[in-house]
Amino acid sequence: MVGYVYDPIFTQHETGNHIERPQRVIRIHEVAQNFPLLRLPIAKGSKEALATVHDPAYVEWVERAYDQGFRFILNEDTILGPRSFEVASYAAGSTMPVVDAFRQGEITRAFLNIRPPGHHAERKTGQGFCIFNNIAFMARYAQRRGFEKVMIIDFDVHHGNGTQEIFYEDPTVFFFSTHERNNYPYFTGHEDEIGAGPGTGFTRNRPYGDYCSDQELLALYDDLPQDFDFDILLVSAGYDLMAPETISTAQITLDGLRQLVRRILDFAGDRPTAFLLEGGYNLDSLASSVEVTLEELLWYG
Repeated sequence: MVGYVYDPIFTQHETGNHIERPQRVIRIHEVAQNFPLLRLPIAKGSKEALATVHDPAYVEWVERAYDQGFRFILNEDTILGPRSFEVASYAAGSTMPVVDAFRQGEITRAFLNIRPPGHHAERKTGQGFCIFNNIAFMARYAQRRGFEKVMIIDFDVHHGNGTQEIFYEDPTVFFFSTHERNNYPYFTGHEDEIGAGPGTGFTRNRPYGDYCSDQELLALYDDLPQDFDFDILLVSAGYDLMAPETISTAQITLDGLRQLVRRILDFAGDRPTAFLLEGGYNLDSLASSVEVTLEELLWYG
């Protein structure tokens, strides 16, 4: 059984004339209606829970920021609206029912149609459209529920700098990222970034050049860590690597995406696997990409 998370609250993070907009999750939800998915409840991450991955002072600041006159984090890329703190708290917190459903054996795979996205959010700041780091929050909650070793794969066209930073010294979480080299956030995601201290060797970046093809991308997944015995697999599913997107030069097709999802599911084996929405801004391409992902989550393997 494949779990699915969505709620209209995820449309309440108001971003105005911005590519990261509510219509993204609305279009995905329209597609999801065509599949036999187990709808899971949402949950709000408390400030104390958010502090498992973020500096408590940052969490407190986000809660008060809009009322204090702030309209963005760092720059205009990352918008703050009147309900952004609440919605971002739900985006992170709604990963918890998925982990619980995995633990209880109700589902084996899941897709989380949530926003705002999360993988650029670091311990002390949001950025790059992201407020709280949803996948990092899910990883920490999964560990509290007994999934001791967590594997994170990030195929968004942008490097998940926030996820990397949060787990950089942690040997219990392996972070594997493929991303476009000459793209945001520009100064992270190099191959020589492999972790630090006890986390050395548990970060692996495989950047690619402009106009990446299906074959070039898929070849990078030969470098997935075969010796990391993880208990759960979490995927930052950013669909901004697809050919119709204008935010990158990558030329990934729907067939290439299907092969990528299958590679990831083969790697997961019978371990719980969740795909969390990150990027993807061309609405037609996004809908088609998630349709392919849901088909594979339901029927591959």
